[in-house]
Amino acid sequence: MPTIEIASINSTGLGLNQTEFEITIIEESKLESHKGLFYKLLRQQSVTIVHLGNPDFKNQKDLGFYAGEIIDWSIDPNDEITTPINNLDTLIYNSGTNQQFRFKFLDQYKADIDKLLKIALEKSPIKKICILTDYQFGPEKESIETLYTIQDFWQRHDNDGLIFNTLYEMYG
Repeated sequence: MPTIEIASINSTGLGLNQTEFEITIIEESKLESHKGLFYKLLRQQSVTIVHLGNPDFKNQKDLGFYAGEIIDWSIDPNDEITTPINNLDTLIYNSGTNQQFRFKFLDQYKADIDKLLKIALEKSPIKKICILTDYQFGPEKESIETLYTIQDFWQRHDNDGLIFNTLYEMYG
């Protein structure tokens, strides 16, 4: 399942209150990404990380935590995600990724995510934030994109969709 996280660079905390958000959030002042795709990059910095999760996880944050229900899957429909059987006899490595690339957030959660991005940017002393996306069936190779502003992020989101396994950097 997909993981979506917001990192506020050099922040010592955001002071978030779960009751102010429809989506479920977990705020941590130490780097503890739920998936390790961008861990090496982020461990070089001090961050506050906010994990975004399904709205129905508010009372079960210690169990499995992911963001599949806040995503509009229709932008890149894939009716059948398959678990691969790796064929080691072939020269082509088939890891099972590369099955679904693009996504958008469902409209009813965009205001929450926008609010979280703005709080994270405000609390970052160097005015730098990142939104991290991680999905086991997304692109095999991770990437980093600089979009400069939150407005640029939403423009990309609305026009083209976002790409899984990408870290989007923004500045204020």
